Amino acid sequence: MKKLRRVLKLAVAGLTLLVVLAAIWLVYLARTRLPDLERTVIHSSLKGNVTVIRDEWGVPHIEAANETDGYFALGYCMAQDRLFQMEVLRRVARGDLSEILGPLLIPIDKIIRSFRLRPEIQASIEKGECMSPEVREAVDAFMSGVNHRLEAEPLPFEYAVLRIPARPFTAVDCLCVAGVLSISFAEGLRIKPVMALLKERHPNLDVDALFPGYTKEIPVTIMESLQEPGFGSRVSGLAMAPEARDPRPETRDPKTLQDFLCAMEKFSRILGPTLGSNSWVLGPSRTRSGKPILANDPHITFTNPGIWYEAHLKFPGFELYGYYMPPLPFALLGQNRERAWAVTMLENDDLDLYQERFSPDDPGKVMYKGQWVDVRQETETIKVRLWPDQQCTVRITPHGPVVTDLFRRFQKYDGPDVALSWVWQKVPFTYLDGIYRASHAADYDTFGKALSQITSPGINVSYADAQGNIAWWAAGRIVIRPEHVNHKVLLDGGSGRDEILGYLPFEQNPHMINPESACIVTANNLPTVKPVGPIRLLQGFWQPSDRAARIKQILDSQEKWSLEELEAVQFDDATYTAPAFIACILDLLKPEARDFAPLEKDAMNALETWDFRHNIDSVGATVFEVFRDMLVRDTVGDEIGPDLLPSYFAVADHWNFMKYAVREDSLPFWDDITTPARKETRKDIVLKAFKDTVVALRRQMGHDIRNWHWGKAHTLEFKHPLGYVPFLGRIFNIGPFQASGAEDTINNMLCRSGKPPYNVAAGPSTRRLIDFGEPDRQLDVLPTGNAGNFMSPNYADQTAMFMSGQYRQIWLTEDQIRSHKRHEMHFLPVVETVLLR
Repeated sequence: MKKLRRVLKLAVAGLTLLVVLAAIWLVYLARTRLPDLERTVIHSSLKGNVTVIRDEWGVPHIEAANETDGYFALGYCMAQDRLFQMEVLRRVARGDLSEILGPLLIPIDKIIRSFRLRPEIQASIEKGECMSPEVREAVDAFMSGVNHRLEAEPLPFEYAVLRIPARPFTAVDCLCVAGVLSISFAEGLRIKPVMALLKERHPNLDVDALFPGYTKEIPVTIMESLQEPGFGSRVSGLAMAPEARDPRPETRDPKTLQDFLCAMEKFSRILGPTLGSNSWVLGPSRTRSGKPILANDPHITFTNPGIWYEAHLKFPGFELYGYYMPPLPFALLGQNRERAWAVTMLENDDLDLYQERFSPDDPGKVMYKGQWVDVRQETETIKVRLWPDQQCTVRITPHGPVVTDLFRRFQKYDGPDVALSWVWQKVPFTYLDGIYRASHAADYDTFGKALSQITSPGINVSYADAQGNIAWWAAGRIVIRPEHVNHKVLLDGGSGRDEILGYLPFEQNPHMINPESACIVTANNLPTVKPVGPIRLLQGFWQPSDRAARIKQILDSQEKWSLEELEAVQFDDATYTAPAFIACILDLLKPEARDFAPLEKDAMNALETWDFRHNIDSVGATVFEVFRDMLVRDTVGDEIGPDLLPSYFAVADHWNFMKYAVREDSLPFWDDITTPARKETRKDIVLKAFKDTVVALRRQMGHDIRNWHWGKAHTLEFKHPLGYVPFLGRIFNIGPFQASGAEDTINNMLCRSGKPPYNVAAGPSTRRLIDFGEPDRQLDVLPTGNAGNFMSPNYADQTAMFMSGQYRQIWLTEDQIRSHKRHEMHFLPVVETVLLR
C-alpha cells in the first residue's frame, strides 16, 4: 500500500510538473510571438505613406493618403491583434474547423457545409453579383494587408500550438463570415421545430397560446404603442391577428416529425443562445446639449477576444471610428463627429422549412409546384486532423439544401426530408456593399440608400447626426408569404401553395425620421407598420418587450438627458414586468404562508421586499429568476415533455406566455396531465413552483438565505478557445465574475434558462454613448480588450470597467490621439523606400 501511495504521489508530481512546463512553454511562445507595434511596413501595393498610432487601449488610429492604403493598413493591424480569431471565424464559416481541431468538430463542419455558404458565395463573387468594383478594390486591399502580416511577422502562438498552416485570406473568407451572421441570429431555427412538434403531439391543445408573441399585452413597439391588448388589436393600422392557420388536414407522421425536430434541436444548440440588443436615439429637444444622442449595446455571445475590433480609419474625404467583426473590412457599427449609427436585430422571419417529397421511382426528382423536377447533389471533402477525410454530400431542391440529410449521418433519423429556404440564398448577397456605403455616406439620404443593400439577417439601424436628425430603418429583405401560410411550422414543398410570393421593396420597409416624441427605441421589439401591398403583418420572432418598455419608462421619467445620466440607463438591471408578476404570485402565496417552513417564509419575504433589480448582492433576484423557471416547468413541462422543455426555454415566447398566463385561472395548462385523478389549479401550480424553488436553492446555495446572492448564481467567464482545455483556462480565460443584470433587463446578461447555476453566455458586446453636442467626447467600453494576444496589456484592460458599468472616452482629434499615443507604425510604398536610400 505504501508503495502504491508513493507511485501515485510521483505520478501526481510528474503530471503537475508537465502542466507547469507546458504553461511556461505557452507563455514563452506567446511572449516571443507578440506583434511588433513599432515596425515600418513596406509593400509594393502601397501608393503613399500611412501612419498608425495605437492609444493606451490598443486602438489603431490609421491615417492614409488614399482609401486602398487605409484598408491595407487596417487589414495589417487587425491581423496583428486578432489573427487567430480571424482564422477561427473563417474556419467556422467555411466548415473547416476539424482540419485543425480534429474529429470532434466534424458535426459542426458538416452543419455549416449543409448551408452551402462557401459555394454560393464563391459563385456569386465569380458572377460579380455581391460586390461593386470599389468595394472589391477595398476588400482586396484589406486582404492584402492581412496576408502581408502573415508573411512579415511570426504567427501567433496558437498557430504554433495547433500547427495551423498559414493560408492566405480571401474575399470568400470575408463574405462567408458575413453570411454566417444569418445563421447565428436565426430565431426561426429554434422556434419552428418546437412549435411544429407540439402541434403534432397535441392536436387538441391550443399550442398557439404557448407562442403568443405580443398578442396578450400592450407592448412598446418601435414606432408607437398598441391601443388595446389581445387578439385583433391594431397597431398603426396593422391588424395584430393570430398567426394564420393552414386549413389543410395534417398528414405528417408525428413520430417521424419528432425525429426531425429533435435533430433540429441538437443543431440549433450549436448556434448559441437567443440574442438581443438595445439602442435608442434622442432628438435635440430631449437632450441637455440640444443635439442628438445615440446609445447602443448590441448583445452577442461572449467570446474571448470579443467580437468587436475597434479602429479609427481616416483618409481624404473619409473618417470613421468603427467596430469591425474580424475578418470583415467594413465597420458594422460606426461614428465620427458628423454622424453615428447603431444596430439591433430586426428579428424578422426570413427563412422557411419545407417538407419535401422525393420520387419513390427516381430519388433524383422532387415534387415542386405539382411536378417532378431535378434535384442537384453536391459533394465536398472535409479534411480532418488525425482522422480520415470526410465526405459531405448535400441534396439541393428548388427551395434549398436538404438539411435533414445531415442528421442521418449523426444519428438514427427516419423523419421527413426538410429543405431550408433562406433569403440570402435567393437574392444577391450584397451585405458588404451595404455596410461599405453606409460607412462612406455623406448625409442622411445616402446613408438610407446604402441600407437597401442589406439582405439577411434583417437589422434595425438607428441613426443620429450633427444636423439634428434621428432616424430608424428596418433593413433587410422582408419576405411576402401567402395569407394562409403559418410561417412558424413546416411548409408543404410539393404543391406550390406555400411558396413565397416575393420580397417587399426596400422603399416600403418600415422607416421613421424625426418623430414628434424625439425618441426611437429598438430592443428587438415589434416594429409597427401600416399595411403595405401584400404585407398585412410583419412576420418575425420578437423578443419580449420588457427591455424596450423599461428603456421607455426610464427615458420618459425626465425630459432631457446627458451622457452621464445615460450611463446608468445602459447598466440598469431592473425587470420591467416583475412588479405586476410578483404581486400576482404573492396574492396566491400569502394565504398559505402560515403553513410555510421558515426558509419558505424567508423566500417569500425576499420576493415581497425585492426592489426588482438584479445587482450581485440581491437575494430577491435569485428567488425570482429560479421561481419563474420553476413556474414554466411546472405549468407546461407535462405537456411539452422533458425532451423539448429546454428548447422551449430557449425561445423568447416562454416568457411572453408566462407573463400573461400567471393571471389566467382558466388556462388548461394548469392541470398536470400526469395526475389524471386530480385537476390542478393555478394556485396549486404556483404553490408547487414556489416550494420547488426553495428546494432547488437550498440544494444549490445552502440553508442560509442570506447567501443566496444573485452574483453567486449568475457568473460570467470570457473563454478563449484554448481555455476549454483543462488547466489552460486559468491562463487564457478572463474571470469568472459575479454578474449583475439578467435576461430581460436593459443590462442584458443572457444565460440558458431552466435551472441554476446561470452561467452568462451572451450580453452587451460593447456599450456606446454619443452626444453630438460634444462631438469630441464619445464614450464606449468593450467586455475584455481590443487585443487578442493574451500577453498584451490590452487583452483584458476594459473588463473591470465593463462589469461595473463604467466607460472610457474614445479619441478622435489629432491632439487627443497624439497625447494618448503608446505605439506608432509607418507604412511606406516601395518607391518611397528606394528614394530614402
